[in-house]
Amino acid sequence: METDLISKKEVLELTGISYGQLYRWKRKNIIPESWFIKKSSYTGQETFFPREKMLARIDTIKEMKDGYSLDELSDFFSPHPTKVEVSEEGLRSHNILTEDTMTFCTSLLAMKGAYEFQDILNMVIVEKAHRLEIPKEAQRTLFLFLHEKFTPLKESSLELIGIRKDEAYIWMLLPLPSDFHVDHMAQVVLRFDLQQMTEELKLTLTNTEGI
Repeated sequence: METDLISKKEVLELTGISYGQLYRWKRKNIIPESWFIKKSSYTGQETFFPREKMLARIDTIKEMKDGYSLDELSDFFSPHPTKVEVSEEGLRSHNILTEDTMTFCTSLLAMKGAYEFQDILNMVIVEKAHRLEIPKEAQRTLFLFLHEKFTPLKESSLELIGIRKDEAYIWMLLPLPSDFHVDHMAQVVLRFDLQQMTEELKLTLTNTEGI
């Protein structure tokens, strides 16, 4: 998958951050080292970044940096979510799931008084699949696949791919960035950046849950 890139010079000009800030954030892994992409140019070697992710990350850092230390930001942007549990009522208060998705997903889990980060993230993924008009049975296999195979506490730098062929749906987890080819009779029905979704969910839960 070809990624739209932005040069380091453009990043500094567009965002107003300094060279020193950029590399302090790199050292703290607030901006992942994997986003620093070296490419040859007529001046020698230049550093580029994935444009959309980089600009969005810097916007978020600028919004948060006055209220959080560098160490706290490093923990926040770690790919490993801090352990968190949210009650069913608390989950409703965030307005990130429809009642239908909540009922559907919680029916597939063992009864519990609160839901962990992984459960909530999987529900959010199913909610997005529902909006893409993925059939209910395929949503069920997706949720169970994620519940069994996807552990964001261990790794979130993955992309979720959904492929449909005839009436069958196939789910895959591939490392970011991923490149793949499918048979011309198949259709890619969804592609979700799970690292980005993990960060978005952290942002949603931060203020009330203290992630």
